[in-house]
Amino acid sequence: MARFRNWIATFGALALGVAVLPNGVGAESAATPVRPMVESTTPGLPPAINGVAPGPEILHRPPPRAPQFENTGVWKAEPTKVCMTSAYRAGEFLYQDCLWDDNGGGPAYRWWYYTAIRTYEYPTNPAYRNNAADLVEVRLKPLDDATAIRVTYNTMTDPNLAAVTVALGGTEGQPAEAPHSANTKMPAHVFVTAHGTEGDIVDAATGQARPERPAVTADVERRQVEIRVPYSAFDPRGNPAVRVAAAAGLWDAAGQRYLVPNGGQATESEPGGGTSGRPSAFFNAAFRYDEPYDSAWRDHLQLAAIEKSDLSPFFATVDFTKLAAGVNDDMDGQRGGVPATGFMSMLFASHFEKNQGRRIESDPNGPRPLSFSQQNGMSRGSPGKNQRPGLAFGWPCRDDCTPDLAGQLQRYLVYVPKVAPPPTGYATLLWLGGYAINAGDVVYGERDLYRSVGDRPDNPTLVVGTDARGADQWAYGQSGASNFETWADVARRFKLDPNKTALGGFSSGAYSANKLTLTFPDVFGKAFPCDGLDVAPSFPTQNGVADELPFDTTTVHEPGSRVSEMLPSRRNQSVMEWAGSTDDFIPYNITRRRADLYAAGDYDYEFVTWHGIASGHLLMCNNGTWDILTKWLGDMKRVVDPVQVTYVRNPLMDDPGAGLVGNRAYWLSGIETRDRALGTIDVVSGGFDTGPAQRTHQETENLSIGSDGIYLSTGFDQPDRRPALAENLYTREHRKVGSGPAQTPSDVLTITAKNIGALTIDPERAKVSCNARLDVTSDGPLSITLLGCGGGPRSFG
Repeated sequence: MARFRNWIATFGALALGVAVLPNGVGAESAATPVRPMVESTTPGLPPAINGVAPGPEILHRPPPRAPQFENTGVWKAEPTKVCMTSAYRAGEFLYQDCLWDDNGGGPAYRWWYYTAIRTYEYPTNPAYRNNAADLVEVRLKPLDDATAIRVTYNTMTDPNLAAVTVALGGTEGQPAEAPHSANTKMPAHVFVTAHGTEGDIVDAATGQARPERPAVTADVERRQVEIRVPYSAFDPRGNPAVRVAAAAGLWDAAGQRYLVPNGGQATESEPGGGTSGRPSAFFNAAFRYDEPYDSAWRDHLQLAAIEKSDLSPFFATVDFTKLAAGVNDDMDGQRGGVPATGFMSMLFASHFEKNQGRRIESDPNGPRPLSFSQQNGMSRGSPGKNQRPGLAFGWPCRDDCTPDLAGQLQRYLVYVPKVAPPPTGYATLLWLGGYAINAGDVVYGERDLYRSVGDRPDNPTLVVGTDARGADQWAYGQSGASNFETWADVARRFKLDPNKTALGGFSSGAYSANKLTLTFPDVFGKAFPCDGLDVAPSFPTQNGVADELPFDTTTVHEPGSRVSEMLPSRRNQSVMEWAGSTDDFIPYNITRRRADLYAAGDYDYEFVTWHGIASGHLLMCNNGTWDILTKWLGDMKRVVDPVQVTYVRNPLMDDPGAGLVGNRAYWLSGIETRDRALGTIDVVSGGFDTGPAQRTHQETENLSIGSDGIYLSTGFDQPDRRPALAENLYTREHRKVGSGPAQTPSDVLTITAKNIGALTIDPERAKVSCNARLDVTSDGPLSITLLGCGGGPRSFG
């Protein structure tokens, strides 16, 4: 709570006062292209063509090894990887919990409150990583002589730090006190508690330990604890309805009891917080099938139950006759079953894990002093390079830092339409939240973004809300990579159309959407930045001036982060942007910069300026006016081989350790600048039967649209739904760019380069030969390679 008071004091005062795949050049004649071999990409993702995969390298990596999803010994069933679901698989009963929901008990805070207030706090000892009691999975399996239970944690630096209590049997309405000073009730016949490699079995009726002991083993690599409960202590065999519950907390090895929040600030050895004189010891409960989707961490029911110290609502009814018969049943349509459509919170394994759990303040190169992050509120600084204070929401977390949500396992929210995918697969909209906003924060009503876009009858679309490892790192490093890892995981699970993907986002998420669609334009058909900033990072009340100056003042900006300088990369990508004429968080001069550039160029764009109450930052992209977006989105089909390619190479945005290097676009690859400054390449191919698109007239209209209500965060429990506005007034500026004029194909490439030192062109995709004439204008030395044509690079300038 002390962190909350510091946050409020500071924010209140401010608010009021103020890699390319190998080219594989062959040895045959220059007139006979030789194509390199490349492994096939995941179906549903934009495929490699002639050995060059579009988009960032991280998008096309095969799935990584995921120890927490692995099975050893008696365990065989594949996890559901869908939060708060259960299934019978391979003779096992599975329960998949979610991630980052280990918040104990207390009020159900909403954005932005949950960035500053956490009722339960972990001990400050780094070994806990602010995540040691986070359950990932609980599964059960009957053996010859015992019931085997396996518990998987999200974090395990030391198996002795956390404990789990499993309640077996019991009668609804007759809760018993859980053992070891857990200060919690739940129905049970016996309580089985395991910590490290030790455990015990307690009779729920008497509170006395039974003579039998469970066999407990810990697999630190897989972060799994296996518990075997002998049938002499509890025998569920032949029972079709066995009640099972479980919860995890922190263990006091010296006292052989649970650690209980101390009611104040956490210490190195004690958890902090708690809202009563006898708080529950549990941070995370299993079998929470009814948690709503419209919450940040899907833990609102858990928060209330743990605050009351009664976990009776959370349990599974396990059919041990099904387990004995080896029945496979995902229980779609039943309580806790794995759904086929609608909202789903999904888990996947990332390629990265710099540290387990959450980022902690001692991790190097974290947010600057006086900046704010999702998991730690206001920053007091961290070791490393970011010592200068700076007002900012979030920070660009590059390859050398630990992101807020650091662990290998990550999550996302997907909405799956009720209709089956078209023959080519679903279209996909990836949505990036604003500062610290979770995907569930924008689930509300019946016409939220997910359902408005997803259920379009002519273009059914998977709408995917990414976590981006905390949504506060401006799409740099592992945060940026996480969006593409999410997309790849979606493609492995659902049938996607590889040519129909759009990327959108709100606020700093809109900045991220601009950054990623401009850096990797050839994998996205459309971009929808909703009220986006122009540089990273930024801070409201200051940014109208601080973000526009050529030097840093109250905010320290990341070099090379201005996205408006990269707009030429959008030549072949449609864009819609929203802004507010009286925006209170992002002053109109910031968004207007891009609007003027669109108008002056030859972009296919729509720029919507909202007026009046609808122009408020927190209302604009939450006001039920999605019809404007859905009509514009269409099928979101991307351009694969355009007649003209323009690309801004920005080496300052590269994060090679995260697989994010922007040096290719369409039939250009290997684009490198001569120094660390921006470079621009423009290539027009004469090989097509149409020329470059011609600039058309830009139009402006003043319009209005109704809404189904305005939604605002009140900070607690449910968002506040305001009455619908009779009219939302807006100005629409737009230009539609069609095909270019017909032309007679020619074997010519016209190349204009600024600060570009090297470039590879695929002549087949550009519809020219290896003997094509290259008309080059460059401001310095330029090396050009024609892919597959042999003979090495050609030098110009």
